[in-house]
Amino acid sequence: SAQLSRLGRARRASRIAAMLDRLAVNCLITLPAVLGLLWSAKEWISVSRVKLDGHPELLKTQDAKAQRNAQDIVNEMTKIAKTIQDGAMSFLFAEYTYMAVYIVLFSIILIFFTGVPTTVAFVVGAVTSILCGWIGMMIAVYTNVRTTHQCWMDLKAGFDVAIQGGCVMGLSLVSIGVIALFILIEVFKRVFVFEGPEAMFEAIAGYGLGGSSIALFGRVGGGIYTKAADVGADLSGKNDYGLEEDDYRNPACIADNVGDNVGDIAGMGADLFGSFAESTCAALVLAGSSPDLENRWCSLMYPLLISSTG
Repeated sequence: SAQLSRLGRARRASRIAAMLDRLAVNCLITLPAVLGLLWSAKEWISVSRVKLDGHPELLKTQDAKAQRNAQDIVNEMTKIAKTIQDGAMSFLFAEYTYMAVYIVLFSIILIFFTGVPTTVAFVVGAVTSILCGWIGMMIAVYTNVRTTHQCWMDLKAGFDVAIQGGCVMGLSLVSIGVIALFILIEVFKRVFVFEGPEAMFEAIAGYGLGGSSIALFGRVGGGIYTKAADVGADLSGKNDYGLEEDDYRNPACIADNVGDNVGDIAGMGADLFGSFAESTCAALVLAGSSPDLENRWCSLMYPLLISSTG
């Protein structure tokens, strides 16, 4: 009787330890991601507090044109920034329209060859990648003009604004990716029936496939666009109209800046997300296929822990 009692207490202690182990792992995954999102919001607010007033008193001693009217400089600068922002948003809308068609068509193929779980993971990964690219684009076009404005005052102020804008995409990208992947794992455990952890993580690997597919569109599409704009600025703008490559009156100059934002920021954001998702999903598959690791939640979630806390 005493031995049975001790055995029962040991089993209860083991179950409690397993619950605490799972709770601690889940907190270590989600809390850093949430903090990352909060810090991103804080940095976005910091960037938004930069007022485009032209530093009129300071510029009178630094810029000859400011002697005429500092507000003219600000108006011209905001006009150019608005043109680039509108072009970037128009390009993204057109590109995301084609991406939506691709996601639907490829999902139909995946359903027949891999099943519903992998297809769901693919769609979630693709949508998350699009979201990361869009956030990067929004903060980039918002930060660019403010960085230029602050550099008039001094380079340090401009550098600080640029770093704050970069932190928004960098931190939000990883945070959103970690949260989306963790939620996907929890939903798959409850909704779908798998033979084991290995089969579940193989289906979740579709998350990385979706992210990398969208990255291909963003990087290649934006790169082709900006290279075409470079050629147009050199050949048509310079030779036909006598406009310098970086003259804002040259339409190809605006298109070049649009392409840089789309390819190097939205595309890079999607590319970074794809790399993060693929590497994490691959490590999860390896953990799920190991008999020594599949029985411990902390062992299975170690790749996600590295992504979140690392």
